Amino acid sequence: MNKIITLCCFIIFVNANYSQQASDYFPEDTGFVWDFRSTPLDSLNNKIDSLSFARQDSFAVVDMHQGKNANIVPTKSGPFQTINLQTYDDTLFYHFDGTEGYDYFDLGPLEIVLSQLDSLGISATFNFLDFFKSLEAWYTNYKFGSNVGAEYTLLQKDTLINTSFGNFTFRFEYTGTRLQDENLQTTIGTLDCKKFLLQWKVKVFLLPPLPPTTIITTENSIWIAPDYWIVQDVIPTNNVDLSFFGVDPFFIPGIVTEIEGITNIEYEFVAPETFYLSQNYPNPFNPNTTIKFQIAEHGLVSLKIYDVLGNEIVTLINEEKPAGNYELNWNADKFSSGVYYYKVSVGDIVETKKMLLLK
Repeated sequence: MNKIITLCCFIIFVNANYSQQASDYFPEDTGFVWDFRSTPLDSLNNKIDSLSFARQDSFAVVDMHQGKNANIVPTKSGPFQTINLQTYDDTLFYHFDGTEGYDYFDLGPLEIVLSQLDSLGISATFNFLDFFKSLEAWYTNYKFGSNVGAEYTLLQKDTLINTSFGNFTFRFEYTGTRLQDENLQTTIGTLDCKKFLLQWKVKVFLLPPLPPTTIITTENSIWIAPDYWIVQDVIPTNNVDLSFFGVDPFFIPGIVTEIEGITNIEYEFVAPETFYLSQNYPNPFNPNTTIKFQIAEHGLVSLKIYDVLGNEIVTLINEEKPAGNYELNWNADKFSSGVYYYKVSVGDIVETKKMLLLK
Protein backbone atom coordinates (compact mmCIF):
# COMPACT_ATOMS: atom_id res chain seq x y z
CA MET A 1 0.00 0.00 0.00
CA ASN A 2 2.82 2.36 0.90
CA LYS A 3 4.48 1.61 -2.46
CA ILE A 4 1.30 2.52 -4.28
CA ILE A 5 0.98 5.80 -2.37
CA THR A 6 4.64 6.59 -3.05
CA LEU A 7 4.23 5.83 -6.75
CA CYS A 8 1.12 8.03 -7.00
CA CYS A 9 2.92 10.88 -5.27
CA PHE A 10 5.86 10.47 -7.63
CA ILE A 11 3.58 10.56 -10.69
CA ILE A 12 1.81 13.66 -9.39
CA PHE A 13 5.17 15.30 -8.69
CA VAL A 14 6.52 14.50 -12.16
CA ASN A 15 3.35 15.69 -13.89
CA ALA A 16 3.27 18.88 -11.85
CA ASN A 17 6.87 19.67 -12.71
CA TYR A 18 6.50 18.71 -16.37
CA SER A 19 3.52 21.02 -16.74
CA GLN A 20 5.71 23.87 -15.53
CA GLN A 21 8.19 23.57 -18.41
CA ALA A 22 8.27 26.96 -20.08
CA SER A 23 8.59 25.51 -23.59
CA ASP A 24 5.23 23.72 -23.15
CA TYR A 25 3.53 27.09 -23.50
CA PHE A 26 5.08 27.98 -26.86
CA PRO A 27 3.90 26.56 -30.22
CA GLU A 28 5.88 23.49 -31.18
CA ASP A 29 6.33 24.22 -34.90
CA THR A 30 7.22 27.24 -36.98
CA GLY A 31 4.47 28.67 -39.16
CA PHE A 32 2.29 29.59 -36.17
CA VAL A 33 0.66 33.01 -36.66
CA TRP A 34 -1.02 35.12 -33.96
CA ASP A 35 -3.61 37.77 -34.89
CA PHE A 36 -4.18 40.40 -32.19
CA ARG A 37 -6.38 43.43 -31.63
CA SER A 38 -4.58 46.30 -29.89
CA THR A 39 -6.66 49.06 -28.31
CA PRO A 40 -5.26 52.25 -26.69
CA LEU A 41 -6.52 53.35 -23.26
CA ASP A 42 -7.47 56.86 -22.19
CA SER A 43 -6.41 58.60 -18.95
CA LEU A 44 -9.05 56.60 -17.00
CA ASN A 45 -8.01 53.27 -18.56
CA ASN A 46 -11.09 53.11 -20.77
CA LYS A 47 -10.66 51.49 -24.17
CA ILE A 48 -10.69 53.81 -27.18
CA ASP A 49 -12.23 51.33 -29.63
CA SER A 50 -12.15 53.80 -32.52
CA LEU A 51 -8.33 53.69 -32.39
CA SER A 52 -7.99 49.88 -32.35
CA PHE A 53 -5.48 48.38 -34.79
CA ALA A 54 -4.19 44.96 -35.82
CA ARG A 55 -1.01 43.24 -34.74
CA GLN A 56 0.29 40.06 -36.29
CA ASP A 57 3.15 37.88 -35.00
CA SER A 58 4.62 34.90 -36.85
CA PHE A 59 6.86 32.11 -35.49
CA ALA A 60 9.42 32.15 -38.29
CA VAL A 61 12.50 30.20 -37.30
CA VAL A 62 14.68 28.91 -34.46
CA ASP A 63 18.16 30.42 -34.59
CA MET A 64 20.87 31.95 -32.41
CA HIS A 65 20.31 35.47 -31.07
CA GLN A 66 22.67 37.22 -28.68
CA GLY A 67 24.18 33.97 -27.46
CA LYS A 68 20.99 31.93 -26.99
CA ASN A 69 18.97 29.55 -29.14
CA ALA A 70 15.92 31.69 -29.86
CA ASN A 71 12.40 31.28 -31.16
CA ILE A 72 12.30 34.22 -33.57
CA VAL A 73 8.94 35.93 -34.06
CA PRO A 74 8.66 38.80 -36.55
CA THR A 75 5.84 41.21 -35.68
CA LYS A 76 3.93 44.02 -37.39
CA SER A 77 1.09 46.42 -36.61
CA GLY A 78 -1.31 48.41 -38.74
CA PRO A 79 -4.88 48.77 -40.03
CA PHE A 80 -7.00 45.62 -40.02
CA GLN A 81 -7.67 46.02 -43.75
CA THR A 82 -4.01 45.92 -44.79
CA ILE A 83 -2.17 43.98 -42.06
CA ASN A 84 -1.76 40.86 -44.23
CA LEU A 85 -0.14 42.94 -46.99
CA GLN A 86 2.38 44.67 -44.74
CA THR A 87 5.97 43.58 -44.20
CA TYR A 88 7.17 42.73 -40.71
CA ASP A 89 8.92 45.69 -39.10
CA ASP A 90 10.10 44.35 -35.72
CA THR A 91 11.12 41.07 -34.11
CA LEU A 92 10.48 39.30 -30.79
CA PHE A 93 12.90 36.72 -29.35
CA TYR A 94 12.13 33.94 -26.83
CA HIS A 95 14.38 31.32 -25.23
CA PHE A 96 13.41 28.47 -22.88
CA ASP A 97 15.38 26.66 -20.21
CA GLY A 98 13.47 24.34 -17.89
CA THR A 99 10.80 26.29 -16.01
CA GLU A 100 12.12 29.66 -17.17
CA GLY A 101 11.07 31.61 -20.24
CA TYR A 102 13.49 34.26 -21.46
CA ASP A 103 12.50 37.38 -23.36
CA TYR A 104 15.06 39.55 -25.14
CA PHE A 105 14.35 43.05 -23.85
CA ASP A 106 14.44 45.92 -26.26
CA LEU A 107 12.75 49.25 -25.72
CA GLY A 108 9.53 48.65 -27.63
CA PRO A 109 6.64 50.74 -26.18
CA LEU A 110 8.93 51.89 -23.38
CA GLU A 111 10.72 54.09 -25.93
CA ILE A 112 7.74 56.47 -25.89
CA VAL A 113 8.00 56.90 -22.12
CA LEU A 114 11.75 57.45 -22.23
CA SER A 115 11.62 59.93 -25.10
CA GLN A 116 9.01 61.90 -23.19
CA LEU A 117 11.20 61.88 -20.08
CA ASP A 118 14.18 63.18 -22.05
CA SER A 119 12.04 65.96 -23.54
CA LEU A 120 11.16 67.20 -20.03
CA GLY A 121 14.72 68.37 -19.44
CA ILE A 122 15.12 66.64 -16.06
CA SER A 123 18.86 66.41 -16.71
CA ALA A 124 21.07 68.12 -19.25
CA THR A 125 23.68 65.36 -19.07
CA PHE A 126 21.67 62.15 -18.68
CA ASN A 127 19.67 60.53 -21.49
CA PHE A 128 17.02 58.05 -20.32
CA LEU A 129 16.61 56.58 -23.80
CA ASP A 130 20.33 55.81 -24.19
CA PHE A 131 20.55 54.44 -20.65
CA PHE A 132 17.72 51.95 -21.13
CA LYS A 133 19.04 50.96 -24.53
CA SER A 134 22.24 49.90 -22.76
CA LEU A 135 20.11 47.46 -20.71
CA GLU A 136 18.90 45.52 -23.74
CA ALA A 137 19.61 41.86 -22.96
CA TRP A 138 18.02 38.48 -22.21
CA TYR A 139 15.86 38.43 -19.04
CA THR A 140 14.05 35.53 -17.35
CA ASN A 141 10.69 37.30 -17.43
CA TYR A 142 8.58 34.17 -17.06
CA LYS A 143 9.45 31.95 -14.09
CA PHE A 144 6.77 29.28 -14.36
CA GLY A 145 8.04 27.47 -11.27
CA SER A 146 8.04 30.50 -8.98
CA ASN A 147 5.57 30.89 -6.11
CA VAL A 148 2.41 32.89 -6.81
CA GLY A 149 2.79 36.47 -5.61
CA ALA A 150 6.55 36.29 -5.10
CA GLU A 151 8.30 39.16 -6.84
CA TYR A 152 11.68 38.40 -8.45
CA THR A 153 14.26 40.98 -9.45
CA LEU A 154 15.41 40.87 -13.06
CA LEU A 155 17.64 43.94 -12.92
CA GLN A 156 18.62 46.63 -10.42
CA LYS A 157 20.99 49.45 -11.30
CA ASP A 158 21.84 52.71 -9.52
CA THR A 159 23.20 55.74 -11.34
CA LEU A 160 23.94 59.35 -10.38
CA ILE A 161 22.01 61.96 -12.38
CA ASN A 162 22.69 65.67 -12.39
CA THR A 163 19.36 67.59 -12.33
CA SER A 164 18.55 71.29 -12.02
CA PHE A 165 17.67 70.57 -8.36
CA GLY A 166 21.00 68.90 -7.60
CA ASN A 167 22.66 65.50 -7.97
CA PHE A 168 20.50 62.50 -7.12
CA THR A 169 21.05 58.77 -7.22
CA PHE A 170 18.35 57.06 -9.27
CA ARG A 171 17.58 53.36 -9.03
CA PHE A 172 16.19 51.50 -12.03
CA GLU A 173 14.50 48.18 -11.27
CA TYR A 174 12.99 45.55 -13.55
CA THR A 175 10.91 42.96 -11.68
CA GLY A 176 8.57 40.09 -12.42
CA THR A 177 5.81 38.40 -10.45
CA ARG A 178 3.90 35.24 -11.20
CA LEU A 179 0.25 35.99 -10.43
CA GLN A 180 -2.62 33.60 -9.77
CA ASP A 181 -3.52 31.39 -12.75
CA GLU A 182 -6.59 32.63 -14.59
CA ASN A 183 -9.19 31.30 -17.02
CA LEU A 184 -9.31 33.84 -19.82
CA GLN A 185 -12.30 34.24 -22.12
CA THR A 186 -11.04 34.88 -25.66
CA THR A 187 -12.35 34.78 -29.22
CA ILE A 188 -10.62 31.41 -29.65
CA GLY A 189 -12.16 29.91 -26.51
CA THR A 190 -11.60 29.77 -22.74
CA LEU A 191 -7.90 29.37 -22.00
CA ASP A 192 -6.27 28.26 -18.73
CA CYS A 193 -3.48 30.83 -18.48
CA LYS A 194 -0.40 31.50 -16.44
CA LYS A 195 -0.33 35.18 -15.57
CA PHE A 196 2.71 37.39 -15.00
CA LEU A 197 3.28 41.02 -14.03
CA LEU A 198 6.39 42.78 -15.32
CA GLN A 199 7.32 46.18 -13.89
CA TRP A 200 9.89 48.85 -14.60
CA LYS A 201 10.39 51.12 -11.59
CA VAL A 202 12.33 54.36 -11.44
CA LYS A 203 13.24 55.39 -7.90
CA VAL A 204 15.21 58.32 -6.50
CA PHE A 205 17.12 58.69 -3.22
CA LEU A 206 15.77 62.07 -2.07
CA LEU A 207 16.88 61.84 1.56
CA PRO A 208 19.52 59.16 1.98
CA PRO A 209 19.96 56.93 3.91
CA LEU A 210 16.15 56.64 3.76
CA PRO A 211 14.81 54.17 1.16
CA PRO A 212 14.33 55.54 -2.36
CA THR A 213 11.03 57.06 -3.48
CA THR A 214 9.32 55.50 -6.51
CA ILE A 215 8.55 58.17 -9.11
CA ILE A 216 7.63 56.07 -12.14
CA THR A 217 6.21 52.55 -12.45
CA THR A 218 5.26 50.89 -15.73
CA GLU A 219 3.18 47.71 -15.46
CA ASN A 220 2.67 44.97 -18.00
CA SER A 221 0.24 42.12 -17.22
CA ILE A 222 0.67 39.09 -19.48
CA TRP A 223 -1.51 35.99 -19.94
CA ILE A 224 0.20 32.87 -21.34
CA ALA A 225 -1.75 29.81 -22.55
CA PRO A 226 -0.33 26.32 -23.22
CA ASP A 227 0.64 25.87 -26.90
CA TYR A 228 -0.45 29.45 -27.73
CA TRP A 229 2.07 31.48 -25.69
CA ILE A 230 1.00 35.10 -25.02
CA VAL A 231 -2.71 35.62 -25.67
CA GLN A 232 -3.31 38.89 -23.80
CA ASP A 233 -1.10 41.81 -22.77
CA VAL A 234 -2.32 44.82 -20.77
CA ILE A 235 -0.27 47.96 -20.12
CA PRO A 236 -2.40 50.39 -18.05
CA THR A 237 -2.27 54.12 -18.56
CA ASN A 238 0.64 55.53 -16.58
CA ASN A 239 0.08 58.71 -14.56
CA VAL A 240 3.46 60.33 -13.88
CA ASP A 241 4.08 62.95 -11.19
CA LEU A 242 7.52 64.58 -11.34
CA SER A 243 6.47 67.81 -9.65
CA PHE A 244 9.51 67.56 -7.33
CA PHE A 245 11.66 68.22 -10.40
CA GLY A 246 9.48 71.09 -11.60
CA VAL A 247 7.61 69.01 -14.19
CA ASP A 248 3.82 69.16 -14.50
CA PRO A 249 2.02 65.81 -14.03
CA PHE A 250 1.22 63.96 -17.24
CA PHE A 251 -0.04 60.56 -18.34
CA ILE A 252 1.15 58.04 -20.88
CA PRO A 253 -1.73 56.17 -22.61
CA GLY A 254 -1.94 52.44 -21.98
CA ILE A 255 -2.82 49.67 -24.41
CA VAL A 256 -4.65 46.32 -24.36
CA THR A 257 -3.59 43.61 -26.81
CA GLU A 258 -5.96 40.62 -27.15
CA ILE A 259 -5.79 37.46 -29.25
CA GLU A 260 -8.30 37.41 -32.12
CA GLY A 261 -7.20 34.37 -34.10
CA ILE A 262 -4.44 31.85 -34.68
CA THR A 263 -3.20 30.03 -37.76
CA ASN A 264 -0.87 27.06 -37.97
CA ILE A 265 0.63 27.02 -41.45
CA GLU A 266 1.94 23.70 -42.73
CA TYR A 267 4.95 24.44 -44.91
CA GLU A 268 5.69 22.32 -47.95
CA PHE A 269 7.92 23.00 -50.91
CA VAL A 270 6.17 24.26 -54.03
CA ALA A 271 8.30 25.56 -56.86
CA PRO A 272 7.72 29.32 -56.90
CA GLU A 273 6.15 30.86 -59.98
CA THR A 274 7.61 34.31 -59.46
CA PHE A 275 10.66 36.03 -58.04
CA TYR A 276 10.21 37.53 -54.59
CA LEU A 277 12.56 39.30 -52.18
CA SER A 278 11.41 39.65 -48.56
CA GLN A 279 12.26 42.46 -46.15
CA ASN A 280 15.07 41.37 -43.87
CA TYR A 281 14.23 40.57 -40.25
CA PRO A 282 14.85 41.83 -37.71
CA ASN A 283 15.05 45.35 -39.07
CA PRO A 284 16.60 47.40 -37.48
CA PHE A 285 19.12 44.72 -36.43
CA ASN A 286 22.27 44.22 -34.37
CA PRO A 287 24.37 42.52 -35.59
CA ASN A 288 22.52 39.62 -37.30
CA THR A 289 19.68 39.76 -39.77
CA THR A 290 18.01 37.22 -42.08
CA ILE A 291 17.35 37.74 -45.80
CA LYS A 292 14.85 35.55 -47.65
CA PHE A 293 14.07 35.34 -51.36
CA GLN A 294 12.58 32.98 -53.91
CA ILE A 295 13.46 32.37 -57.54
CA ALA A 296 11.23 30.79 -60.15
CA GLU A 297 13.87 29.16 -62.35
CA HIS A 298 17.44 27.94 -62.36
CA GLY A 299 20.01 30.68 -62.86
CA LEU A 300 23.04 32.58 -61.67
CA VAL A 301 22.05 34.17 -58.37
CA SER A 302 23.83 37.11 -56.77
CA LEU A 303 23.16 38.52 -53.29
CA LYS A 304 25.33 41.48 -52.33
CA ILE A 305 25.39 44.08 -49.56
CA TYR A 306 26.13 47.76 -50.20
CA ASP A 307 26.77 50.71 -47.91
CA VAL A 308 24.84 53.98 -48.10
CA LEU A 309 27.32 55.32 -50.69
CA GLY A 310 26.71 52.38 -53.00
CA ASN A 311 29.98 50.61 -52.30
CA GLU A 312 29.81 46.82 -52.40
CA ILE A 313 30.96 45.50 -49.02
CA VAL A 314 29.86 41.83 -48.90
CA THR A 315 28.94 39.10 -51.39
CA LEU A 316 26.74 36.47 -49.76
CA ILE A 317 25.87 34.47 -52.91
CA ASN A 318 27.29 34.39 -56.42
CA GLU A 319 26.56 30.98 -57.94
CA GLU A 320 24.10 28.89 -59.92
CA LYS A 321 20.93 28.01 -57.97
CA PRO A 322 17.86 25.93 -58.84
CA ALA A 323 14.33 27.32 -58.46
CA GLY A 324 13.31 27.48 -54.81
CA ASN A 325 13.23 29.42 -51.56
CA TYR A 326 16.42 30.65 -49.91
CA GLU A 327 17.33 32.13 -46.55
CA LEU A 328 20.66 33.63 -45.48
CA ASN A 329 22.00 35.27 -42.34
CA TRP A 330 24.25 38.32 -42.46
CA ASN A 331 26.43 39.13 -39.47
CA ALA A 332 27.34 42.83 -39.55
CA ASP A 333 29.46 42.75 -36.41
CA LYS A 334 32.43 44.29 -38.26
CA PHE A 335 30.43 47.18 -39.67
CA SER A 336 29.29 50.46 -38.12
CA SER A 337 25.70 51.59 -37.53
CA GLY A 338 23.89 52.99 -40.53
CA VAL A 339 21.78 52.31 -43.60
CA TYR A 340 22.73 49.41 -45.86
CA TYR A 341 21.22 47.91 -48.99
CA TYR A 342 20.95 44.30 -50.13
CA LYS A 343 20.51 43.45 -53.80
CA VAL A 344 19.44 40.13 -55.31
CA SER A 345 19.80 39.51 -59.02
CA VAL A 346 18.94 36.43 -61.06
CA GLY A 347 18.94 36.63 -64.84
CA ASP A 348 17.39 39.93 -65.87
CA ILE A 349 15.67 40.39 -62.50
CA VAL A 350 17.25 42.76 -59.97
CA GLU A 351 15.69 43.97 -56.71
CA THR A 352 17.13 46.04 -53.87
CA LYS A 353 15.89 46.69 -50.32
CA LYS A 354 17.08 48.92 -47.49
CA MET A 355 17.97 47.84 -43.95
CA LEU A 356 19.21 49.59 -40.81
CA LEU A 357 22.03 48.45 -38.54
CA LEU A 358 21.79 49.93 -35.01
CA LYS A 359 24.53 49.20 -32.47
